[in-house]
Amino acid sequence: MDELDKKILEILQKNDKTPYYEIGKILDVGSTTVHSRVKKMVENGVIIKFAAIVDPKKVGYPACKIVGLTVQPDKIEEVAEKIAKFDEVTMIGTTGGDHDIVMEVIGPDERTIGRFVNEKIKTIDGVKSGIGMIHVSTFTEIYKHAHEIRFF
Repeated sequence: MDELDKKILEILQKNDKTPYYEIGKILDVGSTTVHSRVKKMVENGVIIKFAAIVDPKKVGYPACKIVGLTVQPDKIEEVAEKIAKFDEVTMIGTTGGDHDIVMEVIGPDERTIGRFVNEKIKTIDGVKSGIGMIHVSTFTEIYKHAHEIRFF
């Protein structure tokens, strides 16, 4: 990946609908060059997908919790894959910290998220429960939730 690819990515991360001819004008290259570069980045997995990023609060999901789970060591990947299928979960990853899995859960209110954790998450085989096994934190303010990578 060279500097031109990075500049194309910076533009597309701000607005993935920017026409290739417009990107070409900005970067002083042809639109076919932009098209072939983008195509190559998609094929190589640099660009994973193009998407509209939605503010959950504006579409009826103002509650957001970060949930940390402790899981049986031999079931971490299996549990993460099961949880990733729930629409309420907007981000999930395995960690090397205090918990084995950390996820972001959205909902219309805290009560709904609480029911989701109790009924859907705690019942998955391998998820441990008890003091310190499941930790739920609430965002009071979000100061940054980036969906783009800046090149430095």
